[in-house]
Amino acid sequence: MRRSAGGVLLAVALCAPTPSYAHLVNSGLGPFYDGALHLMLTPMDLVGLVTLSLFASSQGAQAGRLLVIVTPIAWFLAGAVGVYSQMTGSFAIANAGALVLLGGSIALGLKTSSTVAAVAAAVFGGLLGFQSGVELRAADADWVALIGTVAAVLTVTILISALVISYTAFTFQVVQRVLGSWAAATGLLSLGWIVGSGANLAG
Repeated sequence: MRRSAGGVLLAVALCAPTPSYAHLVNSGLGPFYDGALHLMLTPMDLVGLVTLSLFASSQGAQAGRLLVIVTPIAWFLAGAVGVYSQMTGSFAIANAGALVLLGGSIALGLKTSSTVAAVAAAVFGGLLGFQSGVELRAADADWVALIGTVAAVLTVTILISALVISYTAFTFQVVQRVLGSWAAATGLLSLGWIVGSGANLAG
């Protein structure tokens, strides 16, 4: 009897109506955590950030340190422009192209200087940050949510760069390259989707 009653209560709880948020998930913990969750629940932003972190960290410890510094700063500055200005734009093609380039570089094991890695982190981090800021503005979020997002960005870059720099075993390098190939494939798929959608609209 107790089990059946518990099952009924669970079913009622699961079916209970809850608010739905199109752009910014309401965690109930305040705007800072809402902003942090925004990154974690935005797949393409997260894939882009992880790919960027893998690329920069695979270039060496110096590039990994620059990644941790440059990416959150670029994300915050570009995100602030997105939140507080009336500028719009998705840069979808640029983001997809960056995924192809960065993911392909990881898959092929290409090496570059730490300066080039830092520039890539600034440019791609800025693109992602601006789009994130525009989405936060659409959800009527403020700078506290932006700081929450940047805190999540900093956490992800630190964790991935520390992992990549610490593990140099051949097996881990293979995993890196596989992840890079998946990122490049995701970018190609996104480019195909964008071009196909544009062709359909034009037709």
